[in-house]
Amino acid sequence: MFKAKMIENEKDFYCQKKHGQPIHLVVLDPKLEKNQRLQCNQCMENFESNAKTIGLKKVIKIIEDIIDKNFKNLENITQQTVQDLSICIKSISELKTQFIKLFDSIISIAQDWIQDLLAQREQYNQYSFYDELDCFIKNQNTNYDSNIARIYNINRSWKTKLSNNLYQYIQDQEKVKFRDIKQKIININCSNLYQIYEIKLKSIEQSVQQKQCNSIVFDSSGSIMVSTEENDIKVWSFLDGKIKMLKKLQGHTNWVFCLVYSKKQNFFISCAEDKTIRCWKQLNQTEWISSQPYQQHTDFVTCIILNSNENILFSGSKDKSIKAWKVDINKNILTYMYSLNKHDNKVMALSLNQSETQLVSCGQNKNQIIIWERREQDKFEFKHFVKQSIQEEGLKIQFIKENQFIWVTGGKEKDKLQVFEVKQGEYIENQDKAIQLITNNLIVDQYRFPIVYNKERNLIIIRHKNFIYIIREMNNGKFKIVEQLNCDTIEIYGTITNNGQYLIYWDQKNQGYSTYELLYK
Repeated sequence: MFKAKMIENEKDFYCQKKHGQPIHLVVLDPKLEKNQRLQCNQCMENFESNAKTIGLKKVIKIIEDIIDKNFKNLENITQQTVQDLSICIKSISELKTQFIKLFDSIISIAQDWIQDLLAQREQYNQYSFYDELDCFIKNQNTNYDSNIARIYNINRSWKTKLSNNLYQYIQDQEKVKFRDIKQKIININCSNLYQIYEIKLKSIEQSVQQKQCNSIVFDSSGSIMVSTEENDIKVWSFLDGKIKMLKKLQGHTNWVFCLVYSKKQNFFISCAEDKTIRCWKQLNQTEWISSQPYQQHTDFVTCIILNSNENILFSGSKDKSIKAWKVDINKNILTYMYSLNKHDNKVMALSLNQSETQLVSCGQNKNQIIIWERREQDKFEFKHFVKQSIQEEGLKIQFIKENQFIWVTGGKEKDKLQVFEVKQGEYIENQDKAIQLITNNLIVDQYRFPIVYNKERNLIIIRHKNFIYIIREMNNGKFKIVEQLNCDTIEIYGTITNNGQYLIYWDQKNQGYSTYELLYK
C-alpha cells in the first residue's frame, strides 16, 4: 500500500539560528522563508508571532494525509486510463494478427499468380511444326490468339480469387474493427484529470453593448467570434477575452436564430426566421461571401448541426421537420437530401452521438424525444420515441457519450436535467444521475443557447432560465454542478471557446456582451 515518503531526513532539520537542537514547532506564516518556520526549544524561549504554530510531528502527519488522499485520486484516474489503453492494445494486437494473415494470403495469391504466368510463358517457345506450318499457309495466328486468351483467363481467375479474398475480409465484421478501436480510444476518459480542479469564473469585460442577440459561435482557434443581431450577422476579433467588431454581414430578411462554425475552415452556416439557411465563407481578412438562401422548410429554422466530417448538415424547424443537407464547404453550397418527419411540434434541438450512427432530437411538446438511426446508404431513419417519466417539454438535448445523452426541461413545472442511457436497445432514464436545477415555476426556458459539451475539459455548459450552469461528470459517472451564474434574466445567449477558456454571452438585462475566463484551480 502506498505511503507518502519524505525525501528529507527529519533529523537534518535545523532552525534559522542553528542551535543544533531537534525541531518541535512549525510556524504557519507564509511571509517567512522555509527554514525560518522551524523552531527548536531554544528558539521558542524568545519566539513571538501572531501566526499559528503547530507541532512538527502533527504537521508532517497532516501533509502526508493530504498526499495520500491526492495519490488515491490520481491513482484512480491513472488506473482507469491504463485499463482503457490495455483494452485498446489487445484489440489492436488482434487486428494486427488478422492483417498479417490477410497480407500473407494476398502475397501467397500474388506469388501463385506469378508462377502460373511464368509456367504459361514457358510453353510459348514450344510449338508443333505441323500446326504452325498449317497456320502459316492459311495466314492465321491461332496459337498467338489462344495464348492471349489463356493469359486473359489466368489473370481473370487470379484477380477474382484475390478480390474475393479482400471482399470477404472487408465483409467480416468480426475482423474489421477499426470503428470499434476508434471508439475505444475516444472513450478513454482523459477528461477526468480535470476533476481535481475547481472552476471559478473571472469577469473580463462587459463593455460592448448591443440591443439584441440570438446566437454566438467561435472558429476553431478562438480568435474569431460570430454573433447575431436581428437580421444581421457580426464578425468579431477575439483576443484575451475582449472583442472588436470586424464586419457586419447582411443577407437574411428576418431574425437570425442559430449559427454553426466549421472546425476545419473559415466557414459558418446560419439559419433564420425567414425560413432559409445560408453558408458563409471567408475570402480574405475582412470579406465574406454568402451562398444563395436555401429553403426547404416551410416555417422558421430553429436549430442546425454539422457532422464531424462537415459534409452533412441537419436542420430543425417550427414546421415539425428535420432536413438533411449535403455540404460542400469549398463551393459554399448546400444540397438538399431528405426530410425526417415524426415530431408533432417545433423541433428545438439536435445532437449526434460520437460514432454519428444516431441522431437525437427534441420537440416543443411533452414526450417528444426521438432517436433516428443511420441505415442503408448512410440515410437516417426513425428508430423510436424515448419514454420519459417527466411529462414536460424540453428544449435542449446533447449526446455526452456514444450511448448517453442529457435533456433539460423547458416548461414552468419542472427544472431538471435528465440523463438517458441505452438499456436493451432503447434509451431509458437513469434517475440516479439526474440533477435538480434551481426551481422557478414562474417562467419557461428559452431554447437558444444550446447545451455546450467540451469533452477534453470535461465541461458541460447549460443555460436554464436565469442561470448558466457549469457541470462536470464525476468518477462515479454522475454529474455535478461545479459553478453557476445568475444573470437575473431569461434572455441569455452564448457559448464557450473551443478550448474551454472563455465563456461569453449576451443578456437582455445588460443589453451587451459579458466575457468570463474559466479558471481551473
